Amino acid sequence: MCKPIRVLHVIGKMDRAGAETMIMSLYRRIDRNKIQFDFMVHSKEKGDFDDEIRALGGKIFYIDKFKGFNPIPYYFAWRKFLKKHSEYRVIHGHIGSSALIYISVAKSLGRKTIIHSHSAFSDRFNLHDHLISWLNYPNKHIATELLAASKQAGIDGFGKSVILQNNFRVLNNAIDTNKFLYSKLKRQQIRTKLGISPDTLIIGNIGRLVEVKNQSRLIEIFNTILVKIPDAHLLILGEGPLREKLEQLIVDKGLKSNVHLVGVKDNVADYLSAMDIFVFPSLHEGLGISLIEAQSTGIPCVVSDAVPIEAKVSPLLTFISLKSSDNEWMKIILRERENYSIQNRTSQVEKIKQANYDISQTLPQVSSLYLNLAEESNGISNDNNTNL
Repeated sequence: MCKPIRVLHVIGKMDRAGAETMIMSLYRRIDRNKIQFDFMVHSKEKGDFDDEIRALGGKIFYIDKFKGFNPIPYYFAWRKFLKKHSEYRVIHGHIGSSALIYISVAKSLGRKTIIHSHSAFSDRFNLHDHLISWLNYPNKHIATELLAASKQAGIDGFGKSVILQNNFRVLNNAIDTNKFLYSKLKRQQIRTKLGISPDTLIIGNIGRLVEVKNQSRLIEIFNTILVKIPDAHLLILGEGPLREKLEQLIVDKGLKSNVHLVGVKDNVADYLSAMDIFVFPSLHEGLGISLIEAQSTGIPCVVSDAVPIEAKVSPLLTFISLKSSDNEWMKIILRERENYSIQNRTSQVEKIKQANYDISQTLPQVSSLYLNLAEESNGISNDNNTNL
């Protein structure tokens, strides 16, 4: 029996974030007799998915993070690793800022490479975004294949002309819709656990506690909603470096009894069932996989205009400008909550499937891509090339 091909994913850390969740959804369902995933991470801290990765037969390697001033050590670390590990014929990169280095090394050694753009920029395109775009732009001329979470993520990651390239495609951040069905029982259980009554309004949000997810603005918007609905609750799932800052904001505004930072959860679908409306004021997004999950469970979603249009896979999603006032956000949130009351809530699985966001639809695409690239790479190795 032939050994499976081994695909090396290059990523920061395997925590529960959008790209990482998508990778794991694919990994759990891919035919591991044919394709096995391994990971090159840039953090020595344990990732949320590390134990599961190893249980599925995957390996996790560590390399020092690219910091801008260490391109030569970073280059040689990659060259040493790939020369030692000739089994990796396909490299799937999810970090654009340093991709020029590692895909150049991989190409020089005859490997096939994929660069995946997961983020789009907002109207507040800043110096940091310019730098990331500048670092990522040359990758489209070197990588074998280019993937993006949305068309806009591809344009922002690789430039406008990328959509004309034959090696570019949008890969939907698909979910297992069977896991994201509305459950009255789970709704009741989560609310009981949180000490929230069945009819109380719960506004929800899922995402890393980082600046781009804009949870500080969400808390400000929620504070405005409390003027109208004093017993409302805000439920935020996720962890990140801004946790302490957000906790202090909650205390400063006297919202400790109404706002719940519950951290990372394995049973996200259960918490989605407990929510009444999902609010997502992100500064920029590649897509926002949690929005697909939320719509699947039948939750109305109010999201910023920085979210790509591809995230709207059902009538449940409404866009609003980041420039709109907190009061305007409040009006839209309460309107959508009224339009899609809990009494009429149903899962939107069929609409998710019609939009090709079910994992069963993207899995064959990814599997074929990996197998074809591995076949092309087989026997075309330049591992002994010492010119670079």
